[in-house]
Amino acid sequence: MIQKLGLSALAIAMLAGCAEPNSAELADVFGDHMVIQRDQPVRVFGTGEPGTELSVKLDAAVRTVTVAESGAWQVEFAALPAGGIHEISLHEGGRKLDHVGDVLSGDVFLCSGQSNMKYPLRNMPYAPQILEEASEENIRLLNIYQKAALEPQSKLPEPTAWSKATPEAAEWFSAMCYFTGRDIAETYDVPVGLIQSAWGGSRIESWIDAEVAGAAAEHAEQVELLRTHVDDPVRAAKDYSESWQASWLADPATGGDAVWDAPDEGDWVAVPGQLRDWRTWGDPELADHKGMVWHKVSFDLTEAQASQTASVHIGSIDDTDVTWMNGVAIGTTFDWGGLRVYDVPADLLRAGRNVLLVNAHNDYGEGGMNGPDAELRLELADGSSVSLAEGWTYRKVPTDVTRPKPAPWQTIQGYSMLHNAMIAPLEGVGLKGAIWYQGESNAGAGAAYEELLTLLVQDWRAKFGADLPVVVVQLPRFGALPTVAGEPGWGMVRESMRRVAAQDDRVGLAVTIDLGDPYDIHPADKISASNRVIRVAKALIYGEAIDGPSGPVATDAEILADEIRVSFQGIDQGLVTISSSNVTGVELCDGAACRFAPATLDGDVMIIETDGAQVSEIRYCQGDSPLCNLFDGNGLPAGPFWMQID
Repeated sequence: MIQKLGLSALAIAMLAGCAEPNSAELADVFGDHMVIQRDQPVRVFGTGEPGTELSVKLDAAVRTVTVAESGAWQVEFAALPAGGIHEISLHEGGRKLDHVGDVLSGDVFLCSGQSNMKYPLRNMPYAPQILEEASEENIRLLNIYQKAALEPQSKLPEPTAWSKATPEAAEWFSAMCYFTGRDIAETYDVPVGLIQSAWGGSRIESWIDAEVAGAAAEHAEQVELLRTHVDDPVRAAKDYSESWQASWLADPATGGDAVWDAPDEGDWVAVPGQLRDWRTWGDPELADHKGMVWHKVSFDLTEAQASQTASVHIGSIDDTDVTWMNGVAIGTTFDWGGLRVYDVPADLLRAGRNVLLVNAHNDYGEGGMNGPDAELRLELADGSSVSLAEGWTYRKVPTDVTRPKPAPWQTIQGYSMLHNAMIAPLEGVGLKGAIWYQGESNAGAGAAYEELLTLLVQDWRAKFGADLPVVVVQLPRFGALPTVAGEPGWGMVRESMRRVAAQDDRVGLAVTIDLGDPYDIHPADKISASNRVIRVAKALIYGEAIDGPSGPVATDAEILADEIRVSFQGIDQGLVTISSSNVTGVELCDGAACRFAPATLDGDVMIIETDGAQVSEIRYCQGDSPLCNLFDGNGLPAGPFWMQID
């Protein structure tokens, strides 16, 4: 009897192992506990074997479809009102292939950007109390795991999955996104689905579809280089290094110094002790340096050693390096402290003296080459190694040298890599709106941000609906206090955001200039910031009549003999100045020459004294971390702006 049971169990196991694999499946954005967008047609989609006949069920409704040659399929159901609970299932003949349950119909939001969007609830002040209350049956979370890809993906990064809002699920979820969704769920008594797709330190270029970015002349070359990298990484690396060197030489601030060709020229200083954060070297010029530093070491090889292929280990670098061996670029990487290892062909090595050159770039916090000594070595094909731990020297790169563009395949600094893995699999999902909080990593190239943000919105509307509303969180104050007029710093990114919102009536701007911290790039008060987003969303997305959802907005200027009168709209309870009878942070510019100008209020009009001087542009609240004191009586700041004077 025991023997018979054993054989029966074995037979069952064998039959199970031989079970026919599913010929189709729902896209993995469909999962238990999800929210589908209410009051618009419900698109259900997935993949399968071309030619397979399928039936898709949404509750009792049924649609049939044949998988296309591309391997994709899609059906559409009638719109659902808010509520639930619903089920979605996929069938082939009489066999159920896939199924999801506990589906709610409500409002779905995409929350994307970099670290301030990713900033989790667990980092909030009073996080234990906040998380204890984060149990909401009507709020569902999809926290997309961080992953990059060279080409658009159909599957989300594993183990991404929908979940109900619980303290455990909410702990690592975006505070900005969660607070916004919670308010909407309470205000409109509707289920809310929140999709977090964010990565700290990411540039906006990495979130835009390559097809969209590549159609813009300014970005076509970089996108083409990315495509080359997909098919021929060696060729792409060579092309990129030539581009990097050309950009360096074209910058007047470098003086045409081709360091890789003449590494022994110039003033090099010995690295004190081991390689580590350059701020700790005791060099006053590096104490607060953000930017680039050249690092160099030389080593000797025998004829036998130089005839081999090798790999060079240059330790941990934060955050970007470009590396040369004997004048030839061999690699580039962006990573916060990740170890670098690059292949070195035998024809690059020389008998006698060899020179390894590293340009390290750092934007924030600890930076440069950090060892450790054990990871600084040349490994030869025969298994032997040569230590590179001793003898390093350095040269600071002047801060006015512009960093050449990163390689387009660099995870969060390049083009489309995050879009491909973290946005593309969502295409076709119904959304109520999107929230974008990013720009810090593009602050050094703010003038280009207007076009890039326009491209991002264009891309999202192609994927999620032509009328998709987008709320843009304008960057708060951070960094150096402005003491000189005409140096906008982060103000250029803020201005680019303002212009995009001003030109698109389906883009709203949440002004947060007063909510930042000059010493912390991650201001912890995400509740106040989310309240600004909610105010804009209620007007933009839900059609509520709100006076000045973005706060006071400068509209036009009247030029008189010795003054300019600037009018505003969107004022709630009148304009006021804080801690002064004057308006601070006003600049008058004539071409590139700008100066601070005294200004006061006359009711709801700002009066700027010109003394009859020529003015071509007014700027307000500029610099990285400006002190701006113009608000309305409701406590909302007048947003930073540039205004041309005709």
